[in-house]
Amino acid sequence: MKSKFHYLFIALALRINHVHAGLLVNGSFEAATNAATLDYISLSSGSTNIPGWTTTNAELTWDGPLLGESISPTLTAAQGSDFLDLTGTHDSPPYGAVFQTMTTTIGQQYQVSFELGSDTYWDSYYGGGTFTAPMVAVSLNGVVVFFATNNFPNLSNYWQTWSFYFTATATNTTLMFTGVNTSSVAYIGLDNVIVTGRGPPLVIVLSEPNSVVVSWPSSVTGWTLQTNNNLVTGTWGNYAGSVINNAVTNSPPKGNLFFRLVNP
Repeated sequence: MKSKFHYLFIALALRINHVHAGLLVNGSFEAATNAATLDYISLSSGSTNIPGWTTTNAELTWDGPLLGESISPTLTAAQGSDFLDLTGTHDSPPYGAVFQTMTTTIGQQYQVSFELGSDTYWDSYYGGGTFTAPMVAVSLNGVVVFFATNNFPNLSNYWQTWSFYFTATATNTTLMFTGVNTSSVAYIGLDNVIVTGRGPPLVIVLSEPNSVVVSWPSSVTGWTLQTNNNLVTGTWGNYAGSVINNAVTNSPPKGNLFFRLVNP
């Protein structure tokens, strides 16, 4: 009995979760016109000029590749041509924010990543040359869930990658980035926002006598269970048995059997 359960764990303990494509529109704040052909555009709260995004909280600037014609030292995007400066042209609290609402699946886990920009010159512009680290708060449906701070006083035009995970609690999730410094600062850069879905957890549990239950959260929809008996030479195919409430019960296989969830 011991050896049988041992091989069952080996055969069934692997899970492979498919990852969704990016869910956001225009996460790098690009456009065919506007900022892409200018140095910058000042956008007031409530603007929808940036495809996919709405500005809020305060004025900000949408900066393009010709920004160097207006300021020196210049700043450039982390990804593509355009990026945001949440300090706008007013360089004092409150700072600008942007948000976008995306379709999510309740119970599904997602990863949010973004680039936060800082600069030794512009972030020392106020305060007598003392560097002030730019800060952003990230909100989901109006609740702050993550803070990021770029404390790199000796780096110019520096982009730091930040990321976190969340589990969706609604079919629509509004993602918002807000500059939250409490003193005057001349630059809070934002660029390259990416949201990707991660596969739901696949749970494998021994069930006496002589069977194994493979399941994933019953609240999660749109995923298909697949099996494969050889990860080197075999191919994946849809599970042939009955799936009830996102769970299947398996008798011992003749050899190895691997499971994964896929979402087209």
